[in-house]
Amino acid sequence: MSSSDNSERIMTKEEIRNTLSGGDRRSVGDAHLIAECLLQKPELARSVVSLIQEDDAIVRSRAAHALKTATLSKPAITQPYKSEFIQNMSPIQQWEVREQFCIIITKLTLDSDDYTKCLNIFKDYLSDKSSIVRTCAMQGMSDLAEKSDSIKAEVLPVLIELTETSSAAMRAR
Repeated sequence: MSSSDNSERIMTKEEIRNTLSGGDRRSVGDAHLIAECLLQKPELARSVVSLIQEDDAIVRSRAAHALKTATLSKPAITQPYKSEFIQNMSPIQQWEVREQFCIIITKLTLDSDDYTKCLNIFKDYLSDKSSIVRTCAMQGMSDLAEKSDSIKAEVLPVLIELTETSSAAMRAR
C-alpha cells in the first residue's frame, strides 16, 4: 500500500501489523510507511502502540521504530501514551524496543514522577547485555537531566563514571 493510499483512509490494526511483519529483525522494513501514516492520521497511534505487546518480535521492533520516527517529528502524537510506554514498553526485554523507548520517552512532556521512573528504568538498562541499549540509556539519562533539575544531581555522577569506564560509543555520548 503506498503512502498516498494510506492518507485516504484509516488502516486497520491488522493492516498495520501486516505492513510491519515479515523479513528479519535487522531491517526496519516498512516502519517508515507506518510513521508517515501516524503523522497524517494520529488516531492510528493507539493501534501501533498496542502492537508493541505483540508476540512477534519483528512487529514489536518495527512498531517501536515507527512510533519513534513519528515522535521525533511530532511528539504530540505519542504524548497521550506516555504512561503506557513507561508501564508496558519499558519492561520489554527486546533491545530494539528498549532502544526506541529511550528515544521516545525523552521527547515527551514528563512530570516529576515520570522523570524518577524513567531515570530508574535507564539505570536498569545500563546493565542490559546490549551495548546499544546501554548507550541509549546513558543518552536518555543525559537528556532527562537537561530537562529536570530535580534529577541532575543524581545523573551527573553516573554519567561521569560511565564516560570513564564504558565503551567508546558510550563515552562519545
